[in-house]
Amino acid sequence: MTPSHFSNSNPRRFSPILLYTAFVCFLASTTPLTTAAINKADFPPSSVVPSVTHPQVQQWLAEIDLKGAPSIPVNVGEPPDCPAKLDPGVCYWTCENCANDDVVECPDKNVWGLTFDDGPTPATPELLAFLDQQQVKATFFLIGANVVQYPDMVVKEAAAGHHLASHTWSHRALTTLTNEQIVAEIKWTEKAILDATGLRVRYMRPPYGDVDNRVRFVLKKLGYTVVNWGGDTFDSNDWKIPQVSSSAVVTHLQKSIAAYTTNAANNTKGFISLEHDLTSQTVNIAKTLIPFGKEHNLQIMSVADCLHDASPYGVASNTAVVSPPINTPPPRPPAPVNLIAQDTGTGLDLDHRHNAAIGLRKAAGAAVWSSGIVLGSVFVATGLALL
Repeated sequence: MTPSHFSNSNPRRFSPILLYTAFVCFLASTTPLTTAAINKADFPPSSVVPSVTHPQVQQWLAEIDLKGAPSIPVNVGEPPDCPAKLDPGVCYWTCENCANDDVVECPDKNVWGLTFDDGPTPATPELLAFLDQQQVKATFFLIGANVVQYPDMVVKEAAAGHHLASHTWSHRALTTLTNEQIVAEIKWTEKAILDATGLRVRYMRPPYGDVDNRVRFVLKKLGYTVVNWGGDTFDSNDWKIPQVSSSAVVTHLQKSIAAYTTNAANNTKGFISLEHDLTSQTVNIAKTLIPFGKEHNLQIMSVADCLHDASPYGVASNTAVVSPPINTPPPRPPAPVNLIAQDTGTGLDLDHRHNAAIGLRKAAGAAVWSSGIVLGSVFVATGLALL
């Protein structure tokens, strides 16, 4: 009888090559995961419009030509009130419902462009888990200051295949800012997302949907496509919670979805909604609305997918998307009023815990790596002895 390849009568089948291969596979499986490459010291304060005199902003301004921008006055207010007399040449979306060439709907019928604004926040992981369970992709319009605060969450969004886009640095109404301030708001956010994920975003949503032809001119110079939503009909109003009840928010958008699907024969295009990943309450709204949309046979997807854009990011010199971290840092409670994550005492405590967690993860990875080298050496030595 021919002896088995793995019997004691044929011991040299366990060659050093086989053992070395096993060793390499072992090391590959224990390589420490990387985390988002964000250096907070590189970025401006989170709660203010970035200074236009900063050397980095001056460099960005030198790279674009803002000559020829429409001479439209800067508005006042947060958000600004609509002027008493509207000028059609301004094409003010929030006051005139003038979209110009902004994206406000999906080109195909029965398609729901799902979007979430103002993240990332401590509520974002809960939403990501639900979207994964539902096998749904969304567009996340990110606040730059929050990206710097929670970069690993943005990494997870990208790794899960969601579409990342800009929602400015400090969530200020863009028609209230100068052209140079708009550049600073957009480019700092672009840098934050790029540093965290290696992706250069090219879609953006103005805070409050506040955009006119002057703002559009600057955004186009920066290479951005403006995305708003389907007006009041598809604004979930979840941002009004708790002033408005969660049930009222759900009912409003359910009625809009039901009316849309009931009129399906006359619909030629899809719609884009406005939701937020601000708190567990707003995430719970999404948990109710998404299954409702599926029940009404809507195809739910990101804005990039609904536009059939297979290349929703610009060319980036940074590395590709890094692997998501092993553990999400402990979340801090979101501020009840301010949409922007502030560098409060709690936030600094979170940073310390986050940094400690990264250090422990790297230390653990290094320890496993070292153990792998020792174990691999034993494997190879044993293999050689069997020759």
